[in-house]
Amino acid sequence: MMAIFGIGQAYSADQMYIPVVSKGYQQEFWQTVKLGTDAAAKDLSVRTSFVGPSDETQIAEQIQLMEDTITRHPNGILLSSLDANALIPLVEKANSQHITVATFDSGVNSDIPVSFVATSNIKAGAAAADALAKELGGKGKVGIVAHVAGTTSAIERTEGFSKAIKAKYPNITLLPVQYSDGDPQKAMDKTIDMTRANPDLAGIYATNEGSTLGVANAIKTLGLSGKIKVIGFDSTEAIINYLKIGAIQGFIVQDAYQIGYQGLTTLVKSIRGQQVPKSVDIPVKFVTQSNLNDPAIQKLLYPFGKK
Repeated sequence: MMAIFGIGQAYSADQMYIPVVSKGYQQEFWQTVKLGTDAAAKDLSVRTSFVGPSDETQIAEQIQLMEDTITRHPNGILLSSLDANALIPLVEKANSQHITVATFDSGVNSDIPVSFVATSNIKAGAAAADALAKELGGKGKVGIVAHVAGTTSAIERTEGFSKAIKAKYPNITLLPVQYSDGDPQKAMDKTIDMTRANPDLAGIYATNEGSTLGVANAIKTLGLSGKIKVIGFDSTEAIINYLKIGAIQGFIVQDAYQIGYQGLTTLVKSIRGQQVPKSVDIPVKFVTQSNLNDPAIQKLLYPFGKK
């Protein structure tokens, strides 16, 4: 299963075509990225489309989507890679056919992409470490529930967190990373197992939307809200509600709209012959109960408007 989205407009045949190959489409994060790529395409008068596998474990499906996209001979491809190594041959194939590639959110281990547009996941992980350490008073046992092993974003968010904890908080002990594939149910199961195996567990860091939802649900279900401190990553209405009831103490939120908008804009600029930076850092915000209602935070949390 996959989803293919256009932006619902008529285009002339000679317009530049820049499809987006995403890591997924079901989560709100990817829908917001699409909102940004659609807006950029409209502003720049180019055509776009949006494809992604049905979940973030389906590397073979994403490879097939890239194959299919290349056969359409676009001017460029904006890619968020499910595996930093597995997608390299497809990036090389696109390049050999003079299709310009840029990456967003999760890159590839190749110098071919003209730019990588994303949150600095290392910095974001470090920010999460500081936030959780503050909640714990700088001490205690901490677990990590990450999303997909092998995905650049999971690697870097975990690495940024772990390095910051080890460098700055000697009284915090880190447990081995648990991977949930970004699936809320798997994340919930991993969290329950972790709490049972570590009755002295003090905190948990979750690295994406699905992981955060699963961890928060487990903490709430076990009646441990506020007893085990949780810092999450990404935002949905459910995650915001978990923050409000204290099942999590805060979460890192990316500007998914700007990741999409700047990703497509940067790629189009490169195709049109402009110099573009090799990487574009889209800053994150840390959301807590105390700043939840700030206008700037509300705009970031509700890109589609409140329902």
